[in-house]
Amino acid sequence: MIDCFLFHKFNIFLIKILEINEKNKAPYIGNSTATYYRKHGPSGIYTKAAKDSLPVTQYFTKQTSEIEAATGAELASDILLESEESESAQDEMDIELDNDDNDSNDGNDGNDFAKQIEALKAILNQNKKQISAYDYLRHRSVCEFFINWKKKNMTCKNAASDAARKVFDKGPYCARVIRKWAKGWIENGELPVSLQGCHQKTKSFIDDEDVIEESLEFIRKNEGKVTPKLYRTFVNNTLFSQMRIIASISEKTARVWLQKLGLVPQSRKKGIYFDGHERPDVLEYRAVFLKKMEEFEQLMPIFEGDNMDQKEPVLSDEEKPHIFVTHDECLFYANDDRPIIWAPLGEPPLRKKGQGKSIMVSDFLLETIGCLKLTDEQAQAYPEISQEARKFLRPGKNEEGWWTAKHLLEQVKDVAIPIFEIVHPNAIAVFAFDNSTNHGAMADNALCVQRMNLNPGGRQPVMRNTVFGPENTSQSMVFSSDHPKYPNQPKGIKQVLIERGLWRDSLHLECQLCKGKNKIMDPTRIDCCARRIMSLQPDFLAQKSELETVIEEAGHKCIFYPKFHCELNFIEMYWGAAKRYTREHCDYTWNGLQKTVPEALNSISLVKIRRFARKSWRYMDIYRKGITGKLAVFAEKKYKSHRRVPDDVINQINLENDNNK
Repeated sequence: MIDCFLFHKFNIFLIKILEINEKNKAPYIGNSTATYYRKHGPSGIYTKAAKDSLPVTQYFTKQTSEIEAATGAELASDILLESEESESAQDEMDIELDNDDNDSNDGNDGNDFAKQIEALKAILNQNKKQISAYDYLRHRSVCEFFINWKKKNMTCKNAASDAARKVFDKGPYCARVIRKWAKGWIENGELPVSLQGCHQKTKSFIDDEDVIEESLEFIRKNEGKVTPKLYRTFVNNTLFSQMRIIASISEKTARVWLQKLGLVPQSRKKGIYFDGHERPDVLEYRAVFLKKMEEFEQLMPIFEGDNMDQKEPVLSDEEKPHIFVTHDECLFYANDDRPIIWAPLGEPPLRKKGQGKSIMVSDFLLETIGCLKLTDEQAQAYPEISQEARKFLRPGKNEEGWWTAKHLLEQVKDVAIPIFEIVHPNAIAVFAFDNSTNHGAMADNALCVQRMNLNPGGRQPVMRNTVFGPENTSQSMVFSSDHPKYPNQPKGIKQVLIERGLWRDSLHLECQLCKGKNKIMDPTRIDCCARRIMSLQPDFLAQKSELETVIEEAGHKCIFYPKFHCELNFIEMYWGAAKRYTREHCDYTWNGLQKTVPEALNSISLVKIRRFARKSWRYMDIYRKGITGKLAVFAEKKYKSHRRVPDDVINQINLENDNNK
């Protein structure tokens, strides 16, 4: 049975400490315990076997006495000395020790204490590596107590006080603890076992493998939108219900669990878009794009070295040099500022609401000259042509409107191509654009199955004539003027397929798999619906966008980047550098934005633009070698000073990982 007296005494001790801490706002007295053990080293090792070998009464008695001893503070001594129960208990122990003293004198048992002192000295003289520093001090203090008490004939209190002062440099409370240790040595022949660090250990739910797996699955599904509050709701309402656990966690605990799962709060950074990056249809087109770019690269100048010096290609008499021209649009906002700021804690600067008015820039970039524009001399020689291909637009309903395919066509046809032909008169431009619907817009009379209805007439455009079949059979996409029901009107998909012998009565315009934005792209599905059959016809597949048609008619070439592959377009890095300049010189005004944006675009040097391009060429080379995903990002950074990466790049990366293990 637990010693109720000691349990009651310990409760009074804790209540007194809490009262004084609340009054003085002082830290908990246990802090002095940690300081003490840092000075004197760890206490002994308390094993489960030692705990099991003790009776329940002795275990809790020893545990209580060790908790009191662990504090080692003068404040605790004063509190306990003020307690009547504590004083009476200590007096009883001193009486017992005095009785032992009388019994030893009457029975001539002084030799027993001499043997006990010798046993203590033997422990103190053993190898110091076999005993902890704290246990060494405990045995030494008890030995000093016995010498003072038996050999120097001091009273118990004086003997203990002298030992506490010599060994621990402590006062009355430590002396009382030493007397308890001495009593335990007399009764059991050993000091009470220290229970420091032997409190009950509890396992957190987040350490469970099932909880970790379910949590990570929840985080992946939310795609970067997880917050501590949302995660807490998931754990309390879903996870614990599945595990039949009647419990709940706080938002603070949810934050700790997220950190244990490897999540940290951080600012958003733009990089490779892995969502859709490795989609099957994207990979298929990427292979086609990389093959074409490899062919073009053989005819293009390259730029290498620290100064990015130009090296001309070796061409035959029939070949012309090719110059890569990349294009993109970008928006600059008046209230755009740095995502990370440095400010005094709790005093963040006040930002304006919203992003403010914006300027859209459409520009072309070359490795040879940087931005596509004429020099001052060339501008004087060709005054009818704009000096630069860059175009600005103030987007918005109440401003200049929105950038459309028509704007881009005018920019390419009237500005970009004429400027290029002046700068590089004997070269062929390879224009590269993002794979967007705006850039892939068709002409009004183009063969586009998405614009066609199933039946004749209705709101569908009049498309140009075409040919089909192995014999190039001519086919008109409209009925003749003498048609009894639909004169000079579009035929529709059904009539076109009937004339080509591909129609069957069970066909619908679109099946469920071909509808919507989430339609399933299966190359083996070729005759599921009328629109699918029509879209796979050779003449419809060969139909080019209006942008591509304009460029090729001018004698140049056009190519589109794969979707989700912004790292292949080096103008994206150019925008990033320009926005960095804009944020550093931001004054949050519309007039300031109009002044800063041109300065930012012109502040980027030609060498830096060529380095941006080298990074994109390096990514192309990495993808050709079969490296994708985050490994491609690692390989690009490892060989950042090269235009190409080694052919055995995978073996080198694996070898480096093995050496780091």
